[in-house]
Amino acid sequence: MLTRVSGNKVEYDISTYKINTYRNHRKEKTDNNIKFMVAAGSSVSTLLPLVLIAKKQNVKIYNIKYGIKELLSTSTCGIAGGTLTGLALDKKEYRKQKLNEGVFQFMNSTVPTLICAGLLALSDKFSSLNNTAFKISGTLFGLFAGMHLAATLSNKINDPYDKVPDRKLTIKDSIANIDDAFGALVLAKVPIAEKLHADKILPVIFSWCGYRAGVSN
Repeated sequence: MLTRVSGNKVEYDISTYKINTYRNHRKEKTDNNIKFMVAAGSSVSTLLPLVLIAKKQNVKIYNIKYGIKELLSTSTCGIAGGTLTGLALDKKEYRKQKLNEGVFQFMNSTVPTLICAGLLALSDKFSSLNNTAFKISGTLFGLFAGMHLAATLSNKINDPYDKVPDRKLTIKDSIANIDDAFGALVLAKVPIAEKLHADKILPVIFSWCGYRAGVSN
């Protein structure tokens, strides 16, 4: 990858990137053993809060009722587990990239969820807004605005002096971070989410977000 310095800012020649590199945020192929360990780390870290939540709710793990606390605790643990495993096992020169991606995944799993939760709280408070149409439109708005705000905040946190190009939010990122959509739909109790049992696959998606951060380089 070619680089050049423009003033105090490093600029990258992304023409040397392949599409998979940009989508997965991996310039170098990750060792399979590290991939396995990162996947295990993110999975176990996602499972631990689920066990505690299930015990508190006195239900099986697959019958957990997700609220904002359950969503945030599970996603945060999954992302932290994958990131920390990658930091511990992968090359030292990739630590900054993993931390950056961990921050991005964390912000992208929390900010949209919080915005959607706020809009859904409004629908519960005002009867005129307490309908499926508002919940769906509010969820879509919350996801769109939240993901862009999350990307902006992540770039500020990871690169406060704006020395490197910003991590851009792409359509592929939006698709890859579909956990926000599922989580928001579950919070909204939209009928289609209940019919699809979207809540059942949330732990898998949270683990995947941690995995993405852990193998990023």
